[in-house]
Amino acid sequence: MNRWWSRAATALLLLTLVVIAALTVAWAMLPLDGTTITVDGETFSLGSLSGGQIVAAFAIAIIATIVALLVAAFAIVVSLAVAVFGAGIGILAAAASLALVASPLLLIGWLVWRAFRRPRPASTTAPAA
Repeated sequence: MNRWWSRAATALLLLTLVVIAALTVAWAMLPLDGTTITVDGETFSLGSLSGGQIVAAFAIAIIATIVALLVAAFAIVVSLAVAVFGAGIGILAAAASLALVASPLLLIGWLVWRAFRRPRPASTTAPAA
């Protein structure tokens, strides 16, 4: 269990570093003066952000990216689980219908086997006291 957590933490750290690198490249290459964000009626230009605002923007972008990836992974796992469950129910329904169709034949086979088998020899040993 400990290895799993350390691997997950390492993967999360690498993902964070990749997102930071992508945001840094985007920050350096994209024209930020024309990009505005409106929150509660206030409009911000990405080019006018400074100091702590830039750090907050990076943190929010990193958290949003990680949450989106976790939600997507959870959605994939849930959909695969539902698909496997549905396939299992379908296989169970097919087996039940085949058993229902084959039951008269199995009953006839069992009756024929009982009619033609050799009778068991009678037991001659006395019961132990």
